[in-house]
Amino acid sequence: MSIMDLNKPAETVAQPVFRLHGMPYLPHYSFKHTWVSPGREHECKKYTTTELTELGARLKTMQLWKRYWTDEVQGWKRI
Repeated sequence: MSIMDLNKPAETVAQPVFRLHGMPYLPHYSFKHTWVSPGREHECKKYTTTELTELGARLKTMQLWKRYWTDEVQGWKRI
């Protein structure tokens, strides 16, 4: 493997993102159906898929690194 291969940027793909009151909530890398707001770990807000849906958050997409669990979120691939 060449050094050039090691410096290749990670590929991004369309991933579901919730928006609530203008704030994006991105899918957590490790925890299924957990969404996090921007900010430091102890300052950011975390919600479940159900909580965001009940609060009226809108489902959108963004180009992000692939999360292993996001295919389980219903409806986002039709956006």
